[in-house]
Amino acid sequence: MTNGGSLMEQFIAQELNANVRSVLNGAFDERARSDNVLIREFEFNCFDVVLDFERGVVKLQDALSSGVESSTELPMSDFISACGLGLL
Repeated sequence: MTNGGSLMEQFIAQELNANVRSVLNGAFDERARSDNVLIREFEFNCFDVVLDFERGVVKLQDALSSGVESSTELPMSDFISACGLGLL
C-alpha cells in the first residue's frame, strides 16, 4: 500500500460528498442483497474507486495523476469507516 493515508485524505477532502456517499452506499446495499456482486467500479471527478468485494479491498486511483503513488488499496472496512458510510 503506497501513500494510502494521503490518498484517502485527498479523496475525502476533494471528492466525498452526499452524492458520492449515496452512490457508494448503493453499491454496498447491492452487495448485501446479492453475493453475485463481486466488483463495482466508479469514476468520479478526481478519483476512480474500485470496490472489490471478493478480496475485501478498495482501490483508490487519483485520475489526474500517474505513477506508483497515484493509487492505493486499503481494507474495505477502513474505507467504509473513513467515508462514514452506513455499513460496517
